[in-house]
Amino acid sequence: MNSNNRKNVLIIRPGSLGDIIATIPVFLSLKHASFNVYLIGRENVNRYLEYKGIIKKGIDFNDIRLVDYFHETKKLDIPGFPNFELVLCYIEPECKFSQNLVLTYGNKIIFHPVSEHISIHITDFLLAPLKQYGIKTFCYVPTTKKIKRNIFFIHPGSGSEKKNWPRENFAEVFKTMNKNFECKILIGECEQEQKNFWIQNAGTQNIVEAQNIISLAEVLEKGMYYVGNDSGVSHLAAFLGLQCFVIFGPTNPVIWAPRGENVEIIKTSVECAPCTREKRSNCLTVMCLREIKIHHTISVIERYLNL
Repeated sequence: MNSNNRKNVLIIRPGSLGDIIATIPVFLSLKHASFNVYLIGRENVNRYLEYKGIIKKGIDFNDIRLVDYFHETKKLDIPGFPNFELVLCYIEPECKFSQNLVLTYGNKIIFHPVSEHISIHITDFLLAPLKQYGIKTFCYVPTTKKIKRNIFFIHPGSGSEKKNWPRENFAEVFKTMNKNFECKILIGECEQEQKNFWIQNAGTQNIVEAQNIISLAEVLEKGMYYVGNDSGVSHLAAFLGLQCFVIFGPTNPVIWAPRGENVEIIKTSVECAPCTREKRSNCLTVMCLREIKIHHTISVIERYLNL
């Protein structure tokens, strides 16, 4: 169908890379329902979604052109965006921005704010308003790549230090996996302070730094296997079909894990996990992650890969 004959939907979805990747089934379901999908989200992720044709166009939630709508009461006129038949808003309705959305779009808006206390998988939660609207949903589940490649990626960070398995443990995984694979360490903005550690423990030649989400995805697509924390990069790797081993400590994999038959979860068994964001920020020991032993993680990977 010609995009000019489609309806237009606006999605408000701020958040990190992992948050947006978990929302991809919403974008795809709307595309299947003959909508052009426009997004107010995160700039670098928007560019990737546009590049892949998953959304029509995106604008950053913090774009200077939207600043007034957070402080003044006025109708929204988003630069370069059309009129919308539906607005799906994953933020609270009480904020000034939401009030301006209501002023502009009235009963075309569905508010479905995301909280820390949801009890179902995040993607199922995000898809719920589409079912309310009568739209058939597609829960995209990637399958493991058919073409075997010998590159094994390790991403030792995340957006929160309290979700990170100790880097020394990842270094041991690197040493073991590097015997059988071309093993690479992924370093992003959050891991820059670890760079010297990885130069010493993996070598400069085995460190990969991507400049943006598009280049990160292109790097990951060259690989076959991946191990990392509960992070946006883990969600991206799973979405791209790599065989993923994802380590969960304080967060709940039932809600936040990447989906797919290519995802193996390695999780803690301590009684205090999962915990709330507040408890996590005040935790001094992070025993949930320290309790996950190196030999257990390596044995899970080796057993799964028949090493």
